[in-house]
Amino acid sequence: MSARRMLTGTFLGLGALALAATAVAPAANAAPVPVTSLNCDGDTYTCTAGLRFGDGRWVAQWNVNVFHQSPASQQRAARSADAPRGAAAPVPVTTLTCDGDTYKCTAGLQFGDGRWVAQWNANVFHQAMANAVPTASAKTVKAPREAAAPVPVTALNCDGDTYKCTAGLQFGDGRWVAQWDASVFHQS
Repeated sequence: MSARRMLTGTFLGLGALALAATAVAPAANAAPVPVTSLNCDGDTYTCTAGLRFGDGRWVAQWNVNVFHQSPASQQRAARSADAPRGAAAPVPVTTLTCDGDTYKCTAGLQFGDGRWVAQWNANVFHQAMANAVPTASAKTVKAPREAAAPVPVTALNCDGDTYKCTAGLQFGDGRWVAQWDASVFHQS
């Protein structure tokens, strides 16, 4: 299955834009844009977010680990041979959370017994500190530890100018975010 094939996802917002070989990138003032769908693929180990922009064929994509979470432990091996594959992939995301303790975002996948997830690294920081803390060292601004971690994502946007996706987190004063690198391109 192609990582570019998308099934309708279930939530979120994501913005993005980038130059593609055959498409013109959107204007800078349009970025970031909301996500219209989010799917992950156990064949290619990528998540693909459909973007609400232009002709609807702009996407953001990033690498992930796909694995099965067992009830006894938090997770199994990072890449499982039994991950969603073949006709089942890509599959829609059912939940999305991020954790300021582990600096990881986890997407629940609509597959199998419901314990399959995609997971990737993210910087977690408070937006008020964004200007004072360079992105490369954003992990030095630690999110407060709470029993609630990981926390749900409230909004998801991607930006083709910066090639980053940013997830708003349901935490504290609402200005905590998780951010990661993504490829942004137009599907032909």
